[in-house]
Amino acid sequence: MTLFVKRYADPARRQRAHDNHRWLTSLSSAVVIPAIVDAAEDRLVFEAIDGRPATAADLAQLAQAIGRIHASATSHLATARIDQPHQLDAMVIPDFITPRLDKLLRAATRLGLPPDMAEYALTTAAPSPAGLYKDSNLRNFLITGGEVAVVDFDDLTLAPHCYDLAKLIVSIVMTHGRLPAAAAQDALDAYHDPIGPPLCTSDGLRVWAELNWLLTADHLGRNGYQHPWPELRPWPDPLDRRS
Repeated sequence: MTLFVKRYADPARRQRAHDNHRWLTSLSSAVVIPAIVDAAEDRLVFEAIDGRPATAADLAQLAQAIGRIHASATSHLATARIDQPHQLDAMVIPDFITPRLDKLLRAATRLGLPPDMAEYALTTAAPSPAGLYKDSNLRNFLITGGEVAVVDFDDLTLAPHCYDLAKLIVSIVMTHGRLPAAAAQDALDAYHDPIGPPLCTSDGLRVWAELNWLLTADHLGRNGYQHPWPELRPWPDPLDRRS
């Protein structure tokens, strides 16, 4: 059997990734998740998946896979609040705001943007129905046998619906360049297919994309991120008060 080993300097971070993987696997979302075949304090050993890296052409299929995971988690998040950690039987899912607020304010200041815009967008998410964020950047997907596989289980928090989809869209644009607005709308529709009634609007998707850009901007020029989102976003800046 071919294996993939991920190493961790922090045992607590390794444990969180293990817990996240166990819970996501338990959802039976029909999305391929590699099995963990061994674990130690400093590493997780995964079954390797025979597949190809996902590309921009896979956007709608990836969006539907994210929707499947979120749909399968619905009953577990029925009492969750975006602004509070959510207790499950064997783990706690961190809230949406606490891990991001300081990072967003620093990023906005660094990029010369009014910090209150990002703060307002983040804190007004509190009444939103709770979905998940699992770091759905393009590199965390493989296509195997025509199905979507997800990898990398380090990060899992509560988030508004479509926030994770917005991360995928931003990562595609920053990696491959401009994306037609119609492709983003098709992805939003595909995301909602498994969920049912729409839980996120096009306007909401655009705002969450801006927050994801702020949190990803430091990676520009690294990890395959070649293009600045503000120059290539497929819609007007939703946080620009002039638009």
